[in-house]
Amino acid sequence: MNSCRLWFGALMALALAMPALAGDRAFADALRRERSRPASPRFERAAFLVRPSVTAVSLSPDGRQMAWLRGPEDGRSLWLAPTDAGEARQVLAGSDATDLLWSHDGRWLLLVSPRHLFALAAAGQAGTRTLIELGGPGGREVMEVDATSPAAVIVRERVLDADGAPGGWRLSRVRVDGQQERLADAVGRITGFALADDGRLGWLQQVDGAGVDTLRIDRDGHRERVLRCDAMWRCALWPVLDADARALFMSDIGGSLCRLQRLEPDGSMRPLAGDPAQVADVDEATADPATGRPTILAYRGIAWAAQGLDPATQARVDRIRARFPGKALRFQPGAHRWLVVERGGAQQDARYHLFDPAHDRFTEVLTTPPLRGRDGGVASWLPDASMATQLPFDWTASDGMRLHGFVRVPPGADPATLPLVALVHGGPWGNVAADEFGTGVSQFLVNRGYAVFEPNFRGSTGFGRDYMLAAQGDFGNGRVQRDIVEGVRALLAAGVGDPRRVGIVGASFGGYSALLGVTWQPELFRVGVALVPPSDFAWDIAWITRSTEANSLSSPLPFELWMTQVGLGDRGTLQRMHDESPLANATRMRSPLTIIAGGDDQRVALRGVLGYAAQLKHLDRDVTLLVDPAAGHSNERPLAREASLYLIADALHRHLGGMAEAPPDPAMRDYLAANLRLSGDALTTASSASPATSPADAR
Repeated sequence: MNSCRLWFGALMALALAMPALAGDRAFADALRRERSRPASPRFERAAFLVRPSVTAVSLSPDGRQMAWLRGPEDGRSLWLAPTDAGEARQVLAGSDATDLLWSHDGRWLLLVSPRHLFALAAAGQAGTRTLIELGGPGGREVMEVDATSPAAVIVRERVLDADGAPGGWRLSRVRVDGQQERLADAVGRITGFALADDGRLGWLQQVDGAGVDTLRIDRDGHRERVLRCDAMWRCALWPVLDADARALFMSDIGGSLCRLQRLEPDGSMRPLAGDPAQVADVDEATADPATGRPTILAYRGIAWAAQGLDPATQARVDRIRARFPGKALRFQPGAHRWLVVERGGAQQDARYHLFDPAHDRFTEVLTTPPLRGRDGGVASWLPDASMATQLPFDWTASDGMRLHGFVRVPPGADPATLPLVALVHGGPWGNVAADEFGTGVSQFLVNRGYAVFEPNFRGSTGFGRDYMLAAQGDFGNGRVQRDIVEGVRALLAAGVGDPRRVGIVGASFGGYSALLGVTWQPELFRVGVALVPPSDFAWDIAWITRSTEANSLSSPLPFELWMTQVGLGDRGTLQRMHDESPLANATRMRSPLTIIAGGDDQRVALRGVLGYAAQLKHLDRDVTLLVDPAAGHSNERPLAREASLYLIADALHRHLGGMAEAPPDPAMRDYLAANLRLSGDALTTASSASPATSPADAR
């Protein structure tokens, strides 16, 4: 038996090593391609912060009309255009809508805003009006367009008692003609539903304690619990039953990856489709406009991929993918045309195309230029050819777990000579998506001459339940931080980055990781920049628990239950995190550090940030602190975002030797003067900064 066990182990080691070696070769080849490209010109900071002028683009089910919102958030207009020919027309000069939906019959355009649901007659009929109010004390919200009715939506809300106290939950159908039909009431939060072809509510999902129950509802309204999903299982009920009246789920039951599954009569779950590479969860599912059933699944693991769920759809998906190789696509199929939304790692924002299946023809649409961040003037997208390619990079952690991430390097550069920045995502239950430009921070830093590493450490989402839960609550100076450190060292060993010039940057949890890095790994990370960082993650968890923010972070489960499931529910774990926190170890921190915080942050307590910065100042450390009193956990104001880029680039320039950043203009100088609480030992002033002309010059 022992020999068989050893043989099996050796075979598995070989099986795991061969893909890794192949991946190493592919990464080395990709680096050579990047080095052979022409060097990119330097672009101004503001160019990385331009905003799209067109949003919420939506195709009608018949594929003959397209709707979109145009303009800045505080002045959006609504537009309609035929997909065949004819001019676009402005329908509303002003709208507070954030999303556009089409009724199932395509005759009504539904405008969803935080305050109301508005129905716009799109086929020349009468009846345009506000349907229902949204939000309010009961948090009423639109869940789905009803795919079994010509013109209706399904709405969820909290039921309030006579005193206004929250009670149970209600699911309703709201028709465009104003009629409302109560479909179900539930004690626990309603998380999903499924309708039969005749519109009857056949299934309901609700939270019950530490899990989610799936209930079958017969024609008499009797409910039978058929499936219970434990707290961390994913089993989202598809809102329409399949052709055999069986329930469909996006679920990881029976495995780790989220797949399309069907509940069989014997109570078992049958997998129907999942990532062919067996790496990623289903990232997005597209519904057939005629039936409302899933027709395309997309995945975003190491690279973006998609599959059609029938031969005809697969053929069209293949044709579209061939037209846009290496891009992440989103599909809105219509009977007459398809809308294809194109994104990519080197593409600053979405591009829109109409696909005519009958004639195999593509037409680019909505080519309106973007808007400048500060004044809303007309801008230009950054050229794809000058942007860095998003390169997949895998590494094996010291405990044997295979981890994933992405790397960007400046075109035309020798990657081994570059300063390297670890850019750590927030969450920690988030991820860096494949074939995605992102916020622009990574490309901005690459354009300043840095190699940028974005690790999807354990705890990241998108790679299965096991990947996400593998952190087991070790979010101090433990397993998750080691994943990041080991990824950086693996990247250095692969020939990317100068080991003497490595920095760490992040926001939220990524900012906390940056604080950990300069505290516990100063021999690796020579400088840190932390945006909205908790200085003590354990203390911040306790602080959030006492706030209303907790429910929004963990929904639909109670926050305390969520914390227990992800390994943060016991005092011992939290105490270890506190003992290892940057706040408790301020005396260890000797690296230069820049902190950017929000005065109205409801997720990271400002007093924790201020207390930590005060300790560092008392210890005479090189610390820069900016606090924007009007900012929350994120700050979308263009001037504030640009100031953050400036502070990041300035810190990295001073301590890693990257390119000097262009000095602030008068408006930014005023902003910095008003919000800088501490300015470090050598924060570059407007008079001393002088921009380099290109990343090649900086090298």
